[in-house]
Amino acid sequence: MADDNIDKLIQRWRRLNGDKSQWHSHWEDLARVMLPRRMGFISTTIEGERRTDDIFDGTPMQAARSLANAVGGFMRPNGLPQVEMIVDDDALNNIGEVQEWLADSEQRLSNAFNNPKARYRQTSSEYDQDIVVFGTAVEFVGESPKRNHLQFQSLHLKDVTPIFKEDGTAEGLFHHRRFTARQLADRFGENNLSEKTRKCLEDAPDRKIEMLHVVCPRKEYKQGLLFARNLPIADIWLELEAKHKVAMGGFHEFPFIVGRWDTSSGEDYGRSPGMIALPDADTLQSMGETILIAGQRAADPPLFAPNDGAFDAVNTFPGGLSYYDVETATAMRGNPFFALESGANLPISRDMQLDTRQQIFSAFFRNVLNLPIEGPDMTAAEIHARKEELIRELGSMFGLYETEKSVPEIERGFMLMMRSGSFAPIPRVLQGKNVTFQYDSPVKRIRQQIEAAAARVWAMEMIELGQVKPEAIDLINVDELGRFSAQALNIPRQVVNSREVVADIQQAREKAMAAQAKLQTVANVAEIAKTGAEAAKSSGLVKQ
Repeated sequence: MADDNIDKLIQRWRRLNGDKSQWHSHWEDLARVMLPRRMGFISTTIEGERRTDDIFDGTPMQAARSLANAVGGFMRPNGLPQVEMIVDDDALNNIGEVQEWLADSEQRLSNAFNNPKARYRQTSSEYDQDIVVFGTAVEFVGESPKRNHLQFQSLHLKDVTPIFKEDGTAEGLFHHRRFTARQLADRFGENNLSEKTRKCLEDAPDRKIEMLHVVCPRKEYKQGLLFARNLPIADIWLELEAKHKVAMGGFHEFPFIVGRWDTSSGEDYGRSPGMIALPDADTLQSMGETILIAGQRAADPPLFAPNDGAFDAVNTFPGGLSYYDVETATAMRGNPFFALESGANLPISRDMQLDTRQQIFSAFFRNVLNLPIEGPDMTAAEIHARKEELIRELGSMFGLYETEKSVPEIERGFMLMMRSGSFAPIPRVLQGKNVTFQYDSPVKRIRQQIEAAAARVWAMEMIELGQVKPEAIDLINVDELGRFSAQALNIPRQVVNSREVVADIQQAREKAMAAQAKLQTVANVAEIAKTGAEAAKSSGLVKQ
């Protein structure tokens, strides 16, 4: 790569990184009260240091954590993405060997995500906390260096600068990182490093070197080739100080997920519930400090004591002493030592604090997420009404999450495994066909359950009408009603017979019934013949 191209990439990174400086200030304020471990946007942080010294109330951190856990629970009930693989050609989905391959591939994909070395669960947890606090989160989906398992990683927003397309989706990314000289040599090879870094290997091998990882679309690439330099997404590593290219490769797909909680017109980065709660979170810290001081002052009040000298400054801190002259003590005609009455009203302060806490929990949807779905005394209509209310509140909330996280990470993981040969041989009938994914979540499942319940109610109405007009029952497709109910209840695919198997069972049943009818006919004929013979014999028409 020419030096002028390296300069252009670095200049573009500095320009885009400067454009989001206002976001850095906002994100720092959010991290300070809601996610201290993510501080460092504009402040200097030291690994392992305490970052909660200025926190007087942990409610914002608890509320953010609760919503992040709820998001993970809704989108990944078992800790993993809930996805069903189907073929675009619906007729193929009912073929036994296709169903077996799809079910087996789903299980292999699930196992790959569930592999502890992949770190999917830890990465998703960090992603969820970032997105509910900052409104934007970044995740890497790739392979391990040995390419023997998937690998997921959550990235700190302070280190990444996405490149957004006109439609607001990310097509590239700059990642600012620091490695020791020894780490760079192990990863990229000593010969690929700049002369200055190679010298550090001898003098200071643990010195940190600033690196810029650039992932962006290539203007020109060749279709169908496996060489990294010909892939559609460029992968470039640069030493910032030396302006030296260390490595160049490529990706088949964009390997980073840049998700947003909510978006505003004209803004590339997302908005979050944490931003709604930030004013109350800051107020709560001030209130917590004030109430703490007031409580200490009430438990250990400052005292007044006589002094022959002049008046001293009043010390109002808990346990403080303030002095006054003896003549004043004589005029008081009582105990010369007395506590300062501050006039603080702790119950009102506590009520204000609790109200502010409730506002923060509401900003993080605590009132919605705690909505009961079912109860022992609820009728079916009440259960459906509660479920519909939950859908109205949360349905759109997870739409963008699914589009920008679940979809790309599943598709990226599937393609990585497909290229590495991690799936069973594809059935011949399925070769050349397009496989798509249907993403599952409790919100979607509740919506399906509502529809399935309505379908069952309608079927019962048709059965009742059938007592008056039998033709009404003909409207019910019993097989499809059963399949729809099984899907709504998340019944495993292996439990429900395919249409192919059902057709075989019905055909076998019809043959058995036909054979039984034939035997019955033969038996009836034999019985008639026997009865006729006996009648003829008894009438004398047949000689004994």
